[in-house]
Amino acid sequence: MSKEFIRRSISISNDLNKRINDMASKYSYTYKNDLIIELLELGILKFNEDLELKQLIDNLLPKIDNLIQLLEKRNV
Repeated sequence: MSKEFIRRSISISNDLNKRINDMASKYSYTYKNDLIIELLELGILKFNEDLELKQLIDNLLPKIDNLIQLLEKRNV
């Protein structure tokens, strides 16, 4: 039988810990760990979204450059 969760230990700065405590209180989290996990999940989703957007931009830039070159040639 495999475990559904893996226990990890992390060290975080005092400033970050204070921010997490403030958020946990503000948003009525019973356990600070629930907030930390949610923030981690959101961070992973945002990271992947940012990678997808960067790839899209990287694909569009050469096409825009080509379009600009074509327009410049027509105006000469």
